[in-house]
Amino acid sequence: MYKVKLAKIKIFLIGFFIIGIINIPYFCFADDTQIEVQEGDINVDVTPNNPQPYDDVTINLSSYVTDLSKAIITWSGKTGTVLSGIGKTSYSFKADGPGSTSTFDITITPVEGMNIVDKRVTISPSEVEIMWESADGYTPPFYKGKSLPVSGSLIRAVAIPNTDTIKSGIGSISYTWKNNGDAVPDASGYNKNSYVFKNSMFDSTNEVTVTASSVNSNYAAENTIQIPDYAPKVIFYKKSPTEGVLYNNALNKEISMPEDEMTIVAEPYFMSVKGNENNFTYNWQINGEDITTPTKKSELTVRPTSHGGFATINIAIENLKELFQKASNQLKINL
Repeated sequence: MYKVKLAKIKIFLIGFFIIGIINIPYFCFADDTQIEVQEGDINVDVTPNNPQPYDDVTINLSSYVTDLSKAIITWSGKTGTVLSGIGKTSYSFKADGPGSTSTFDITITPVEGMNIVDKRVTISPSEVEIMWESADGYTPPFYKGKSLPVSGSLIRAVAIPNTDTIKSGIGSISYTWKNNGDAVPDASGYNKNSYVFKNSMFDSTNEVTVTASSVNSNYAAENTIQIPDYAPKVIFYKKSPTEGVLYNNALNKEISMPEDEMTIVAEPYFMSVKGNENNFTYNWQINGEDITTPTKKSELTVRPTSHGGFATINIAIENLKELFQKASNQLKINL
């Protein structure tokens, strides 16, 4: 009976020993298993996202599949190897001028990998300018400047790509607009290179950002500008009976009047017209006394009964449709 039990024990031990031998390779070589790292397993981040010419640019590599801090990484540019070593996951350089392209070939040898990974990064710095003006601000005839935005007026911003890499994509460019950091989906999209918005009544500036990118995502440019808020103003001009309003000569604070009659025109610069100047009220005063508003509300004809002394002309113009759009001016006339 004891012999039978001993035989069973021997059979059990022999079986356990055989199983152990079979599993020895698994336990011994599990830590040395190699993996194949794919190109897509290596992430590339560029700062800034859309470099402009002569920007300082940094390229960073990262991966959730392999430990790049232990990998041998070699960076090659147009002049040859620019950086090489273990864990060289970042490279910084200054972008070239407009229309240039910087290409870097990166070779990555993961410490546990069974293959070498090659990545190529191309940086094409591009520029986009933002031009702006008041879309509804009033300016008199022959005014050579642009209308400036005032509180409550409409502002038009236009994106103008001025780098060849972006210009070559005209007709296939997508624009993304932001106002004070907030995206404007309705104004963004394919070929939407302009953006019209209402100026804030309370902020002194508007921050406008545009990103212009080719539809194939090969090129992109970004710019941010600050658009200041201006105050409307009233400028006086003299109206000649024969030549009309002399817009080439604004009247200063004090003028002389040798003639017996003179017509003064008050122009409300930059106030929102919006197709109807009747929204403006004109309040005229002579020597501090209110007078009846003339038939042509912007024109006042002065007819002194005698010469000598002076008259002070005051005017206040207000836009009834927009809060805070008010302006005034004063003119002293030596009779």
